[in-house]
Amino acid sequence: IDKVQIDVVNPTSVVAELKAGNYDIADLPSDQYETYKDATNFKTIGMLENAYTYIGFKMGKWDAEKGEVVYDESKVTSNKALRQAMAYAVDNNAIAKEFYHGIRQAANALVTPNFTEDFYNKDQEGYNYDPEKAKQILADAGFKDSNGDGFVEDPNGKEFKLGFASMSGGETAEPLAQYYMQMWAEIGVNVELVDGRLMEFNSFYDRIQKDDEAIDIYQAAWGTGGDPNPSGLYGRKAAFNYTRWATEENDKLIQAIESDDSFDTEFRKKAFYDWQAYVHE
Repeated sequence: IDKVQIDVVNPTSVVAELKAGNYDIADLPSDQYETYKDATNFKTIGMLENAYTYIGFKMGKWDAEKGEVVYDESKVTSNKALRQAMAYAVDNNAIAKEFYHGIRQAANALVTPNFTEDFYNKDQEGYNYDPEKAKQILADAGFKDSNGDGFVEDPNGKEFKLGFASMSGGETAEPLAQYYMQMWAEIGVNVELVDGRLMEFNSFYDRIQKDDEAIDIYQAAWGTGGDPNPSGLYGRKAAFNYTRWATEENDKLIQAIESDDSFDTEFRKKAFYDWQAYVHE
């Protein structure tokens, strides 16, 4: 090969470019899979990536001077029951099928299944779609609709509305964001898009990193790389811990993963499984 030419092509036109024979190799967007799965002039290959999409809940701030997360337990998003209920309100299997043509799968952990069972617990139960359970969790925790407007108040009887940040781009971005908000509304949680629209990629991450007060929840994604150690994304000292969540138990579990004891296979496996279970709950 004398040379390799790499072009940046708009995701909305890359499929047409490849069908026209203008390129030899292309990275095709998964949300357009239906438009090229039966193409005759090229073959499609895929792999299970070590990446996941997630809903993040803003629960504090980043202290740049100390270089650590400052968790704020007074925020409504810091109430575990609210987060669990919103997880049960969403049908991730339906999202995988309807929005991603069946080429994604519901996650059951924050370690991806391309890692071996020494790190990834394939038997951990994920959050299944159960809106009635979601409503019961809210009720048990004191989230009740006292004024009859269809949305619950917090356990102190105060109305709240969550600002949802989601990125623009691709054919599924807008309908998926609307789906999330609809599902949360059905269990009585009031959620609206920040500024009433999707955000451009750079603006989105700039505001997430700066802990914009308007953002309570957000949809983002992580590529976990070749090391499943969670400290760089979920540790107290991790700037990438965009949820700003930190607890002493989480510190302890991550320390176990990073300890010298973790050179032992069985100890390391238990340490990873314990962390996955705790964070999931």
